[in-house]
Amino acid sequence: MAKFVTNQNIEIDLELGSLGERIIAFILDVLLIFVFVMIATGLLSLIEVNEWALTLIFIPLMFYSIAFEYFGNGQTPGKRAMNIKVTRLDGSTPSISHYLIRWLFRIVDIWLYPVMFAPAVISIIATKNGQRIGDIIAGTTVIKVRQISANQAFQTVIPEDHKITYSGVKMLNDDQIELIKKALKRRKEGYSDEGVKVLVEKIKTKLNIESNDPDVKFLYTIIKDYEFLANQTF
Repeated sequence: MAKFVTNQNIEIDLELGSLGERIIAFILDVLLIFVFVMIATGLLSLIEVNEWALTLIFIPLMFYSIAFEYFGNGQTPGKRAMNIKVTRLDGSTPSISHYLIRWLFRIVDIWLYPVMFAPAVISIIATKNGQRIGDIIAGTTVIKVRQISANQAFQTVIPEDHKITYSGVKMLNDDQIELIKKALKRRKEGYSDEGVKVLVEKIKTKLNIESNDPDVKFLYTIIKDYEFLANQTF
């Protein structure tokens, strides 16, 4: 388990993908590519295409990892099978530029002859956040994908002397609080921040609140205030 600090200065614990899991994910991806090449080559050879045309099937494979990671929320098929994914060090979703940097540095990390794979393995073992060289440059790492429910994600202990920040939370209900938890959970898993931003605006409008707190901190406070009031005996 490693500690990361979000842009909102909230400390979160994320479990790093192990070296073994990353190696197995890589092997699975290579096997998938091999199967694709065998099938594609066989089919194209049946229609007697030019040998140069056969090489065209290898061009898309060059972008295999970056394409799957970008469109697959940080996961190639191999990573998905191993329940690991690429994320930024603050727990947020990488942009195309982060994935591009990781992809470019595969030449150094993995394919540099004659020390193939050694730079990546040594770097992952030696760095605190399990980063290969491309991860260090891009500000990313690989973490375990934890399948948890929204309630499990927010089992917080609220002190008895908790001070209410937004008393208007009494206007909310359990379903709305559950929706907030799900939005925060999805963000924590690396999905888009849009759901969080939309909820913040709706809650501020509904409760007539003006707050300069970062979106995530604001929603955490709403949850704590609501659950504190819900546990009170009147």
